[in-house]
Amino acid sequence: MGQYRFRRIALYASAGIGLLLALVGLLFAVEQWRTRVETGEVLSAFFSQEVLKDMDQWRAGRTIEIVVLRNPACRVCPGAGSEVGELSWRAQSWKLVSDDWFAHSSRITRTSFFLNNVFSPNIGADLRLPSGARAVFVYRRDILGTKTSDFEAKFPNNLGYFVVSHVGLNLTKTEALVYVDHFCGGLCGSGDYVLMRKINGMWHIVDRHNTWVS
Repeated sequence: MGQYRFRRIALYASAGIGLLLALVGLLFAVEQWRTRVETGEVLSAFFSQEVLKDMDQWRAGRTIEIVVLRNPACRVCPGAGSEVGELSWRAQSWKLVSDDWFAHSSRITRTSFFLNNVFSPNIGADLRLPSGARAVFVYRRDILGTKTSDFEAKFPNNLGYFVVSHVGLNLTKTEALVYVDHFCGGLCGSGDYVLMRKINGMWHIVDRHNTWVS
């Protein structure tokens, strides 16, 4: 009798643990989906407000291509004598958590940004851009190590290319932090940490910290 009772308790315990793990997995999947959706909204708002804000004045009927490097682990910055050089922005990322950069932002947002960019190797999102523009996510081989003429032939209506980090979000998904490098050929380029907030359901840039400009 005692052995039967022990087995029954063990069975209930296993079922309970299995149910708990399934619930945790479901919550994690939902959270990942929410993060991916908000990442798309954040990047869409950034490119629309910052890069494409005067698009109608200069696109001349072309479909503008926002070329984004898919793997943020391939972060590049300008180097002496060449268009791209060595990784540098990650070395500064801890300042977002420990120092006074964006001190008025949530520490959860800054910590989320740091952790997401340490452990997550790839980025992709569905971007909603103004009519006349489209986003193209590419791999390192599509940009680096190719001739400028090859890049121009593949993406004839580009604005250079962008390298974006994973987005850090607060718990309510109303504050976001992202890092963006923009390389526009030769000595043209810059890198910025950008703080954004969702106001009345729309993401807006509220602050930025420039790390380099060329």
